[in-house]
Amino acid sequence: MPAGMYDRPWDVGNNPKTAVWKFLKHNSKFEIDHSIDNKLLISVAPEGYLKRIK
Repeated sequence: MPAGMYDRPWDVGNNPKTAVWKFLKHNSKFEIDHSIDNKLLISVAPEGYLKRIK
């Protein structure tokens, strides 16, 4: 969707999902828990569930 499309405090490049990706770049102790994504039919946070691996 184009920038400014939603009435939210975040936008393209500045949103919860990009925050998770940035967090993971600097924290090797965590990874995305895809098993949760695979269990849910609908999610408000795809790739937003993390698990600690170390």
